[in-house]
Amino acid sequence: MKLFWVAVAGCSLVACSNTAVHYEKALDDGPSFSAYLVSYESSGLRINAMVAVPNSDKPPNGFPIVIANHGYIPDHERYGITAAGVDSRPGDYYRSVPELYASRGFLVVMPDYRGHNSSEGIEYVDGKESVNYYAEDVVALMSGLADIENADLDNVLMWSHSMGGAVSMRVLIATNVVKAASFWSTTPVNDLTADIGNLNIPPIIQQSINDQSTLFANSEDLADELAADGQPYAFHRYDSVDHYFEGAMREQAADRDAALFRSF
Repeated sequence: MKLFWVAVAGCSLVACSNTAVHYEKALDDGPSFSAYLVSYESSGLRINAMVAVPNSDKPPNGFPIVIANHGYIPDHERYGITAAGVDSRPGDYYRSVPELYASRGFLVVMPDYRGHNSSEGIEYVDGKESVNYYAEDVVALMSGLADIENADLDNVLMWSHSMGGAVSMRVLIATNVVKAASFWSTTPVNDLTADIGNLNIPPIIQQSINDQSTLFANSEDLADELAADGQPYAFHRYDSVDHYFEGAMREQAADRDAALFRSF
């Protein structure tokens, strides 16, 4: 695989910090968090991200960080826009994501990706290289996490859903600062087979057996590749048709993520 962005592998986030992250405005809070919007530059584009800070007491070193990579949004410019037409990131579909992890003590950073909502770069979406560009945006964000208050830079985790899995895998290959990653209902990542064996983190893979949007085989293929490379991983299967888990299964999946994320 050709990585065309500048990787930050081999150094800490503080040492590699070369992206300025700026506070923009307050966002709608959730039951367990306060939220605000930040902006940063990626390849000359202004990209935005949601930050959700837990209402719980801050640990001595700050809150561990979960970078949340969302899945495909058909109407990119309406990412984070509710059905009522309100700009309220992360929108209706992913509304529960910051709450799931902030309520478990994690600071959540959820990037738009370029061309989504008010982030610049609409010309880069929907092409065959889109996930590479989105991964570039996430790498740029990671190099500026030192500007986010109350964040523990020594504990960076990653969550992804659907297309976000392909984004996450590219980020994990390009960097070495993420301690663990969760893949929910991932799209295929078998184009990265040559690089997956170099991962030094324990992924957790979760998907419904009868997922109606992405093939369950995608998760099986990722698990098989990790096993073939001798990489540790966990694979949880759910007897459901859900693409994005609902109800008790969603809470169980988040609990399993949190247990892994807290083990570092």
